[in-house]
Formats: sequence, structure tokens, C-alpha cells
Amino acid sequence: MFCPQCGQQSSDEIRFCPRCGLSLVPHAALLAAAHTAGAGLSAAPAPVLTKKRISSRRAAKLMFFSVALAPVFLALSIVVDSGEPMLVPLVMFLAGLAWLIYARLFVDDVAPALRRPSRKDLGAAGDRPALGAQQFVPASSFSQQPANTAEIVPPPSVTEHSTRLLDRDA
Repeated sequence: MFCPQCGQQSSDEIRFCPRCGLSLVPHAALLAAAHTAGAGLSAAPAPVLTKKRISSRRAAKLMFFSVALAPVFLALSIVVDSGEPMLVPLVMFLAGLAWLIYARLFVDDVAPALRRPSRKDLGAAGDRPALGAQQFVPASSFSQQPANTAEIVPPPSVTEHSTRLLDRDA
């Protein structure tokens, strides 16, 4: 891959250009997308699930589970020697069928409102910024005299103390 800013050639695994420091991540993604589009493998957009489709899928799932549970309740009705346990999958199937018919006839074919993703990891809310409040430093604090470092007394060294002890003994 070549850097679009300076032309430096680098491997595809690095994230920044070694010469100018430009982030190569968005450019690599753009090139990968162009490569797949050029090969005829364009990514199809995800279908939007409408309320009608969601409701229809739930009804179909209920009908499927009733058919899947029918053998279990058939075995149970054979063990009990009564047909009453078969009412459970039959009622589930009929409820799913009624739900499906209701969804097809009366549920609006409108996509649900797109929700804005919240950034709870940063503590952001709708009216509150994700970062803390801006800190303001008044210009009057810049006019104060800086400390004179020549006035700072250096701490005594360890060798100086031991040398005094040796001079005192002699």
C-alpha cells in the first residue's frame, strides 16, 4: 500500500505511515471496499425490518414451535391415553395463525424510528456533553511573577554530612 499523502510504500498491516504519520486505516478500508466492489462482490444493504415484518416473523416462530412440539405432546397423549395434551400445540398453532393474519391485515408497514446510539461509556446524555465542562483559566493569572529558581536552596548532599563528621573527629 502507498501512503496517499507522501507516497511511501508500506505493508498492509501497519496503521500509520512511517514517513509522515498519516493514519492509513480509513484508506485501507476504502481500498478494500473498492476492491470487493470491483470484483462484483458488492455488499447488499441490510433489510429494514418493519413492524409488520417483525410481527409476522414472531407469528411464524410461534407456529413453528407448535409444530415442533406436536410430536412431544402426541407421545404424551399416547402415554395418558387421551387426546387432551394435543390441544396445547393446536392452540399454539391457531394463535400463531391468528397473529399472522392480524399482522398482515392491520399492522402498518412502517420501519421503526431509528434510535441514536447512546454513548453510556462516556456518560453522555442528550443535553449533557460526553466530556466534562470546559475549564477556564483567567488571563489575570498569567501576569503573576514566576518563581525565581535561583532562590531555591538545594538540599544538602549525603557526602557533605559524612565529611563534616570526619572533620570533627580529626
